[in-house]
Amino acid sequence: MSAAANGASDGARQRRPGAAVDSAASAAAHASNGSAPAAVGAPASPTPSPSGSKRSLLKLSSLQARLDAERVRAAMWAVFATCLWMVCSSAVIILNNSIYRRGFGYPSIVTGVGQLFSAASGYVLSAVSGQRLRPLPGPRVFLTSLLPISACTAASMYFGNFAYLHLSLAFIQILKAFTPAITLLLCAAAGLERPTPPLAASIAMIALGTAGAVLVESGAPSFKFIGLASFMASSLTEAARVVGAELLKDGSAYNTAESLVYIGGPTALVLLACGLALEGPAVMEATARGKGLALVAADPWAFLAAPAVSAAVNMSCFLAIHASSSLTFKVAGCIKNVAVVAYGMLAHGERVSPMQMAGYGVSVGGFTLYSHIKMRAVQAARKKQS
Repeated sequence: MSAAANGASDGARQRRPGAAVDSAASAAAHASNGSAPAAVGAPASPTPSPSGSKRSLLKLSSLQARLDAERVRAAMWAVFATCLWMVCSSAVIILNNSIYRRGFGYPSIVTGVGQLFSAASGYVLSAVSGQRLRPLPGPRVFLTSLLPISACTAASMYFGNFAYLHLSLAFIQILKAFTPAITLLLCAAAGLERPTPPLAASIAMIALGTAGAVLVESGAPSFKFIGLASFMASSLTEAARVVGAELLKDGSAYNTAESLVYIGGPTALVLLACGLALEGPAVMEATARGKGLALVAADPWAFLAAPAVSAAVNMSCFLAIHASSSLTFKVAGCIKNVAVVAYGMLAHGERVSPMQMAGYGVSVGGFTLYSHIKMRAVQAARKKQS
């Protein structure tokens, strides 16, 4: 200890014999509070009020409770929106299939009316979500970008629905797992995708699982090659739509409402025009025999339900995508397809063998791996940009 410190200590002891003990006690008290001891002769620092500390703790706990409640509400909303989309999407498949089973086998007209309702839902979505519709694209953009994409969309929808006339509801859902494989191959051919070993492994799983299911189904009496060819054409044109949307970008990033109006509208026109030209005469002939439009007149609500729910699919899809992650949405799509397979087996007595289910399980596993890899790639790209 220095001389100055000794002198100050001695002087303090001379002034008041109990001062050293008091100083030690004061230092110990300050140490227990985590604060520095006050200098000798300085005014004592105010001691924190216990009631003030309690108020701070209550505020923190209240804030944490509000955050937890918001997280719970967000999670519940995500679950609700995703389940709503799953129900509506499954309902459209089932309703369209029921229309074909009634004898109205005109997929271009059925899907064209559905797209017309979907385009109208774009205006509704714009009004309720605040997504403004920009002015209509010019003729050059329409002819070089929107029309080719709309044509691919129309072809994909037509061929996909035509397959329902020749294949079982359950088997088509099994085949849907193969579409990402075709999309990746076409993207790689166009130079838009560089296949990595994990991606190649996921695509191999999808291809092997689907091939196994097709091999088993091909031996069934109900199997028709035209149905399989039609579905493959649907997958190919869907992949062409994805590639075309990337290659033919005009620099405009369309929001959901704009996509429904500016792509859904032309798609509806293409489908309805083809329907009138290719299916119109057959519809008139069937109507004269008590089928065709006579079926629509006999039960109009059944024929309006499918396009109305199709519009609801777009609205619920918008909610689900904004409330959940991309991976969650894709996994929900897999679960939805499994539910439709189960519906086909229970409601229509469609037979799915254990080998087909095993092949479908392999395909779903490959698709899940594919979705996970793509999501991680997107996250990595975002990190690089930030």
